[in-house]
Amino acid sequence: MATKGKTLRNVVLILFVLLVAAGLFLSYYIKTLTPRLKQRVVEAMAQRFDADVELDSLDASIFPLASVTGEGLTIKHKGWADDAHPLLRIKRFHASTDYTTLLDWRNRVNSVTLEGMEIHIPPRGQSVTNNKTEANQPIAEDEPGQDKTRLKFVIETIVADGTVLEIEPKTQGKEPLRFRIGKLTMHSVGPGEAMAFTAQLMNAKPPGLINSSGHFGPWQKDDPRSTPVSGDYTFTNADLSVFNGIRGILSSKGKYGGVLQHIAVDGTTDTPNFSLRTGGQAVHMTTRFHAAVDGMNGDTILDPVDAKFLNSEFICRGGVVQKDGQHNGKTVTLDAETKGARMEDILALVVGGKPLVKGQTEFRSKIEIPPGKQQVVDKLKLDGQFRLSSAVFTNQQAQKQLAILSDRARGITKKEEKEGQGDSGLVASNMAARFRLHGGVATVTPVQFDVPGARIQLSGDYNLSSGGLDMKGTFAMQAKLSQTQSGLKEVLLKPFDRFFEKGGAGFEVPISITGTKDKPTIGVSVFHKTFVIH
Repeated sequence: MATKGKTLRNVVLILFVLLVAAGLFLSYYIKTLTPRLKQRVVEAMAQRFDADVELDSLDASIFPLASVTGEGLTIKHKGWADDAHPLLRIKRFHASTDYTTLLDWRNRVNSVTLEGMEIHIPPRGQSVTNNKTEANQPIAEDEPGQDKTRLKFVIETIVADGTVLEIEPKTQGKEPLRFRIGKLTMHSVGPGEAMAFTAQLMNAKPPGLINSSGHFGPWQKDDPRSTPVSGDYTFTNADLSVFNGIRGILSSKGKYGGVLQHIAVDGTTDTPNFSLRTGGQAVHMTTRFHAAVDGMNGDTILDPVDAKFLNSEFICRGGVVQKDGQHNGKTVTLDAETKGARMEDILALVVGGKPLVKGQTEFRSKIEIPPGKQQVVDKLKLDGQFRLSSAVFTNQQAQKQLAILSDRARGITKKEEKEGQGDSGLVASNMAARFRLHGGVATVTPVQFDVPGARIQLSGDYNLSSGGLDMKGTFAMQAKLSQTQSGLKEVLLKPFDRFFEKGGAGFEVPISITGTKDKPTIGVSVFHKTFVIH
């Protein structure tokens, strides 16, 4: 019995010693855990980003869950000492994991929450010199980088709401692009692999909500601009009224892919109530587009944009770029042509009301919209041409005046008009013109068209805001001057016929169109006297 008691005491003593030793070891381990974890985090970040890493503080806890909380994490690339901003700055982070990670047995972190994260992408790397051309515009290389360096930690989920992404432009003096990402979650951040992400942010201009999901990475430490990115997006409730001169609520959706410095986007837009602030009517406009976006400066190459409204369709190619010397925004430059358009649709959008003329049209124009606070119609520049094979004048006053001129051109007198020999169903054929728009005034040089019995050629201005017309030109008739009259007037005018014959025309006189699009006035000049056609 005594032997048994002695053995029991020895066992208890050994257990006590072991417990004390375990307690001492646990106390030592906990005391040294924080600096060892801090060193592991710093070393992993330094290796992954080839960077100088600073971490102000790191606190570890093993109860009730294994977790760490850090503050003041700054990562600065070793080779970029002259950069004013670090590559990555995180105000505070919190990570939870299992005990095996704390004991150095595995490097898997269950979740990380980042607060106040700022990412700064500098204009550096080998691909800065690798450019190509798209839609006659230089664009950066779209090939992904080849860096496969792995992060020692495998992080299953990262939540980084409120992240700020700033991208420095390649050209000095230009403002950096800055994105505030309201919600950002990344998953399965594995070694050398792309991160799956979901993000939500408010676009600044036009204001609207962007939701996106896709993949990002792997991160290219020596050339962040060549880091791959891909995904889908939706853009909703974008208010176009922030741009002076247009209105409408736009929505868009599509896919994108490429690298940060060159992202290809294929998508659609839908604006049910698009309008210009020139008195034009609202139209339902849809587009389908392919674009190349330079993620370093926001310049966008559009090739092509297929736009549709009412019964018309246009194909546009060009870009939205910041020109050298510009610091107040980007310039829209497009080449537009019709795929099938109606003149009445164009006039409805631009000036509204009943169009002066309608018909199927061929249209081609260069479009330029420089930056600035002016109304879009005041800074819009057009330089192009159009052609209508069969134009119909819808204004009854203009129709009547042109019909009278057409009758005279064919030798139909007033008397014969009263007898019903005239043609009130006037159709102008082969209408064509070159035009320019600048400062809200359209100048045509010249517009020419045929009406039965005559050819009319006009040059002049049309004011988009007031609707004012100031056009002058020539009216060339098939009939001779004397044939426009009857009776004694015809006999008296016969000797003068040869003075008005010109270029094969029997009678050519100056003509003018003044007034407004709603109340045009047509006049002809004979013997230095102007006669208004009624």
